[in-house]
Amino acid sequence: MKRIIKNEFQKFFKSRKNIIIIILFFTYVLGMNFYNLKQYNLYMKETAETYRSRYMQADGIFGQNALRLEKDENLTDKEREELEEEMEFYRVERNKLMLISQTYEEDNKEKFYYVLIAENDRYKNILKGLEDEIIEKGFLKEKGLNMEEIHKKMHINQYMLDNDIQPILNPYTMTGANSLIMFLDGENLLILIFLIALLSIDIYLSEIEEGSYKLAYSQPFERKQIFLGKVIVIIIISLEIIILGVLLNFIIISAIYGIGDMNYPFVTRGNIKSLAFSTSNIGYSILPLWKFVLRGFILLLPILLLTITLIICISIFLDSSTKTLGFSIMLLVLAFIFENFLDKQSIINLIYPYSYLYIKNVIEVNNRSNYLFGIILNISMTIILFIMSYKKFIYKDFLGAKE
Repeated sequence: MKRIIKNEFQKFFKSRKNIIIIILFFTYVLGMNFYNLKQYNLYMKETAETYRSRYMQADGIFGQNALRLEKDENLTDKEREELEEEMEFYRVERNKLMLISQTYEEDNKEKFYYVLIAENDRYKNILKGLEDEIIEKGFLKEKGLNMEEIHKKMHINQYMLDNDIQPILNPYTMTGANSLIMFLDGENLLILIFLIALLSIDIYLSEIEEGSYKLAYSQPFERKQIFLGKVIVIIIISLEIIILGVLLNFIIISAIYGIGDMNYPFVTRGNIKSLAFSTSNIGYSILPLWKFVLRGFILLLPILLLTITLIICISIFLDSSTKTLGFSIMLLVLAFIFENFLDKQSIINLIYPYSYLYIKNVIEVNNRSNYLFGIILNISMTIILFIMSYKKFIYKDFLGAKE
């Protein structure tokens, strides 16, 4: 078995294509830092503009109501009372939006606390406005909000205020700790899994397409040993490049910008530890960054194993790198489409394995997915695909006669 694994390693690293894919992986991991640096300033600018635009809307409505209250003498007492209540709502709304906008424009970390206070005051004002029927539920959709998001933000904001934690307003903040969170971003993982799929395709199909499989499979090795050797090698290589890529990026970013706060809080739900699929009546809990990252990589592992066994399985059945590659791209594109165009509460988020690549949404319970179920789902499918691949590989006619 050791000899087979050694041979598979040698064949893998003799492939120029595999070396290019590995180089592309490290280039992408390190190169995305330049993208994040650019996005940092863009994010602050665009967020400031968004809040300023909302401030102008609130200020406009406030001014219209004030003018009507002053000029319209035909208003009844009830109408005047309703206008005054609406004016008070928009007075708070515009004041808080202006403060938030100015803080993003200045990008002064010493003033980031003010955003937490202003956001919570604004959310309380919105909840009161909904309760008193001053505004309608359509107000939330118009502002890109929902009740779940409001309560989560209020919870995490208050936690940081109570514990005197320096808030991070920009998700592209460059620190070693935050680089781990950015690595676990859904789009990054889609690209990672795609590169792993390319490596997995080559581990089996390179011999078939080059015609060297007749020599390889005529050696005095059992088919099951060859199959297990291939699987073990691609798993080891995949884990090594991910670990090295993450560590290298973390070390470089930490050396330049600092490690950051490994205990920075993230908010999640209590069902992160259970198979409960409903979040109703389940309270919020705080997850420090290091636990968030640990959970993220624990969830990534079964998805990685699923990808390897899935690609090997398809390769064995189709004997075509083009068809296998096309199939793997389709699966990843579907994950992107489901994430960006389906409702967050769609059952697809629960049952589609690659939906769990959007790890942040899973851990923060932003959609219908469930952390433990995602692990079980991906492991179960990995076992099924492994058995199918193993059976097909053992009994496949490579040399004109079955083993």
